[in-house]
Amino acid sequence: MSRQGKLLIAHPNLPNQSPFSKTLVYIFDDFNGGTQGIIVNKPTQYRVNDFLASQGYEMPQTRERMRFGGPVSTKTVFMLHTDDFESSSSTPAGKGLMISCDDFMIEKMSMGYQPSLWRMMVGIAAWQPGQLDMELGGKPPFRPENSWLTADANESILFEQDGEKQWEKALELSSRQLINSYI
Repeated sequence: MSRQGKLLIAHPNLPNQSPFSKTLVYIFDDFNGGTQGIIVNKPTQYRVNDFLASQGYEMPQTRERMRFGGPVSTKTVFMLHTDDFESSSSTPAGKGLMISCDDFMIEKMSMGYQPSLWRMMVGIAAWQPGQLDMELGGKPPFRPENSWLTADANESILFEQDGEKQWEKALELSSRQLINSYI
């Protein structure tokens, strides 16, 4: 069963010193070779406009900040976005969403061609085959009280919130979805 389109929500018991404390990860690829996701709620101090300017591009004003997407491929820029935009590297990333990571997407954004909703980040999160199953199950060396919570993603959680508030909204969503599954 694919987890593409799911949210991984850091358990509230996860210690603050953990790099994944209070994180919200969107799973964009789940396959036999492993799982890939992107942290969506860790904005950096850098604005997207500043990043694009450093690459020689100008973009219509945006208040968007670059985000830390995870500890893997930290020199690569990724964009999670609605499927009303496509670039040469765009691949489906769940219902109505795509992920892109190429220079052409940056060029298109600078010319004003943008998806209706998007987040840009550096890096991704990745799990080896079976690793996420072990984490979700709390199997050693992972602990059940620090396991991920899960929920079905929606555009409001992904694009309308940010930071710790986004994580809190995802916790609420996970709780509601869990209760609804029993009713």
